[in-house]
Amino acid sequence: MFNTNRIAFVRGLLIAFIFCSLAISASAQETPKAIISNIISTVNSRNTSQAIEKIYLQTDKPAYQAGDTLRFKAYLLESTTLKASKKSGIMYIEIANDSSKLIKRIMAPVDAITYGNIVLDEKDMPQGTYILRAYTSWMRNFDEAYIYSKPFYFSKVADNDWLINYNAHTEKNTDAYKVQLALKFNSLDAGPVGLREMQLKLTDGKRTWLKSNVNTDMDGLVNVNFELPEKADFKNLSLTMRDLRKREGNRSLVMPLAFNRPQNIDLQFMPEGGSLVAGLPAYVAFKAINEDGRGTDVSGSIYNNKQEEVATFNSAHKGIGAFHMLPQAGEVYSAKIKLPDGSYKSFPLPAVKASGFVLKVSNPFKSDSIVVFIAATPDIATTTNNYYLMAHTRGMVFYGALVKFNNGIAKLLLNKKTLPGGILRLTLIGADKKPLNERMVFADYNNKLNIIISANKAIYKQRDSVALNMKVTDVYGDPVEGSFSLAVTDDGQVKTDSLKNSSIMSYMLLTSDLKGGVEDPGYYERSADDAIKWQDLDRLLLAQGWAVYNWNDAISPTKPMPYAAEPEFLITGRVTNVFNKPVSNSRITLLSKKPMMVTDTITNANGVFTFKDILPSDTAVYFIQARNKKGKSNNVGIEMDEFKPPVFTPRAERLIPWYLNADNSKLSIVKNQITLKQNFETITRGKVLKEVQIKSKRIIKDSKNLNGPGEADITIDDEQLQKAGRTTLRDLLYKNVKGFGPVANKFGVIYYRIRTQLAHIIIDGVDIDFLKPDGVRPYDYFNQYLDYYDAEEIKGIEIMTKSANVSAYTNRFVDPMAILWEHAFIEVTTRSGHGPFMKKSIGTYVFRPMPINIPKQFYSPKYSLNPTPNMTDIRSTIHWEPNIITDKDGKATISFYTADAPGKYTIIAEGADLDGSVGVKRESISVEKR
Repeated sequence: MFNTNRIAFVRGLLIAFIFCSLAISASAQETPKAIISNIISTVNSRNTSQAIEKIYLQTDKPAYQAGDTLRFKAYLLESTTLKASKKSGIMYIEIANDSSKLIKRIMAPVDAITYGNIVLDEKDMPQGTYILRAYTSWMRNFDEAYIYSKPFYFSKVADNDWLINYNAHTEKNTDAYKVQLALKFNSLDAGPVGLREMQLKLTDGKRTWLKSNVNTDMDGLVNVNFELPEKADFKNLSLTMRDLRKREGNRSLVMPLAFNRPQNIDLQFMPEGGSLVAGLPAYVAFKAINEDGRGTDVSGSIYNNKQEEVATFNSAHKGIGAFHMLPQAGEVYSAKIKLPDGSYKSFPLPAVKASGFVLKVSNPFKSDSIVVFIAATPDIATTTNNYYLMAHTRGMVFYGALVKFNNGIAKLLLNKKTLPGGILRLTLIGADKKPLNERMVFADYNNKLNIIISANKAIYKQRDSVALNMKVTDVYGDPVEGSFSLAVTDDGQVKTDSLKNSSIMSYMLLTSDLKGGVEDPGYYERSADDAIKWQDLDRLLLAQGWAVYNWNDAISPTKPMPYAAEPEFLITGRVTNVFNKPVSNSRITLLSKKPMMVTDTITNANGVFTFKDILPSDTAVYFIQARNKKGKSNNVGIEMDEFKPPVFTPRAERLIPWYLNADNSKLSIVKNQITLKQNFETITRGKVLKEVQIKSKRIIKDSKNLNGPGEADITIDDEQLQKAGRTTLRDLLYKNVKGFGPVANKFGVIYYRIRTQLAHIIIDGVDIDFLKPDGVRPYDYFNQYLDYYDAEEIKGIEIMTKSANVSAYTNRFVDPMAILWEHAFIEVTTRSGHGPFMKKSIGTYVFRPMPINIPKQFYSPKYSLNPTPNMTDIRSTIHWEPNIITDKDGKATISFYTADAPGKYTIIAEGADLDGSVGVKRESISVEKR
């Protein structure tokens, strides 16, 4: 898509050189050179064919409010080369809450890049932390760590919101902790929240440990003392605070509660190369983290068996540091740190090996070379066994050499200019290709694009015209054609932290290749220009970089992947007869109103049909009809290939709400947001009146509701089901029916209930309990139906919980003498209408694919000369340009108008040449009053 840069050329020369220099005759295939050559060619061939894809999303801002639109630009690159990925043409983008429960999911066509927007509705999203995820079908074949995810905070700010400060002190008892919790409540607009009765509830996601009513004093203070058992999950504690005054309704806030007990600091030690070896100097990295998962500063000493101090250590950045020591045979080493209460805590160091290797790397700041020293104990250095040093970046091997010892030490030199940018894995392997030592280093920023942004003015006025000139070059200064995205935000409303926030550069070259999270990844972006940050980056790789690359797996034959890549959007399915045998040559017709189309195809010998070259809209609905050879539809069934959503592990990271222990910068932004909105409402003649809605009964067509049309306590109609898309019956009930879920009775038998009522599922008038086989647990039996049916197969759902609507159902399906309020009924009306007997649609199928992303242009107002600002233009995202293409000279121009709020704007530009290099640039401009 874009011109090949010099880095790719140098890379090609390097690989060609390796292959040429290691080429040997077929009669000597077992020489060291042949082994290295074979490893390189086999590994690189495998990783080229089965390369993992990487996704990065730039969003217009890091946090959002109710009514906002989340705007994104996605980059899909091959992990090995960072070039445009050609495997996938479909990407899935979703928002989930911090418990990994899905909120929204969309599908996006992608050709290495795509962009779009997601409207954030407060009805679906209570205030809290959410996760933005993106992945392709191909990415599901690999570790979940490769799935792109980014946390963001969603809130609804009002002038009477609470501000909460807290301080927690814990004291260890025998099997519990005594907790002293001090809370201070303030209102954003009116000082202390005093003389207020509140309910506090403390949970850890599984159990409730505290539920108490308290009263704040005149200053909004309240002190709570309680005991918390040691078995409580301290990492996931949340405190819910609810105002009990009637006129406040159900006003409540939820905040994460972190104790960070010093005695629970986790301190881990990682020797360089992986092992402590007796008699060989060691460089040992360490990482200290609190209970909240964040790094914490520590200092201490290392002691031997005799409690003699042999080394000291101090953390340098985010709890990470390193120190030197000389391990001795037979010694057991431990580290001690002093706690705030004056006591000490000990941590063991890894065991000392009697023999082995030490791999030491020297990668000085601004140097052109990486020097690798390998030291071996005498018993190993004097053997005739062969050992090899291999170096690879993102799975592609760029260096291989036979290790030759001289007096127990081998020295090898790598030229960084011939290596790709990012993390370089150095692995020492034996003849059996098993790893003995491993070390990660940051090779350099050879894949970095230099982005220059210059403004046409030094200072702008309100509603002024802005022209930004962008120029992009590679590391050699040559112009680059590429794809870029740019966000401009108002510093008075949006807080962008360049140190904490990740970028396409820090993600593609660093964090996506490291195991575990990296705190404040933006900090390391400038390490190429800062000697201290360069050293901190090296310590980070020491502390988190030993992953043991499996060379045997890398050279073994490729295996079929369970998830195929999706080059394009397809509608596929299978046609079978009443005996579940495939129906070949069946004519399948597909009709659609939006977009308007009619097309058909024929099933193959296996009864499979495929529709391709279809571009669905964001709310596409397809009517699919199958006919047998006689042209009839009543004895054939359609089974569609449906998207089966992955289940992701909840992220451990918890974002701190803006209202909790807020600093002045946060408060300033929030107050400014409120002031701007209040001024806007005043100027536009007050708040918009709430719409008065006259609710009518929602009728489910063809429903077998025993109470008559529309007679239900909760109704989920066709309109809601269309919006739900591929949502399962289980998720539909969880989302729309409060209190629905599995509950065990006193005998341990699990039943589904709606609050305290036993739930019965009726499908097209048939109670599924009538079909339950003997010996099957009710819970397992219900799960079959909850997971099988989804919104596409359902016309409507009616829930009966109140006695008036439950009565007819208990008389029909339960003992007539049953107590009405102990039972609830869920009437499901399916599109097939055949009840729980049928497992497929007969002859016809209404197919609603996942909503597909249709990019919408960002609205940017245009003003005439000398406009009059009236504070009605209060954009927080001043401008969003997702599709900037630089020309052959590496140039592009972006234009927009400033808004009404004076102050500073932050500009963030990110992008890629789609040929192996990425870049990011942050700038700012100032806006003054007219």
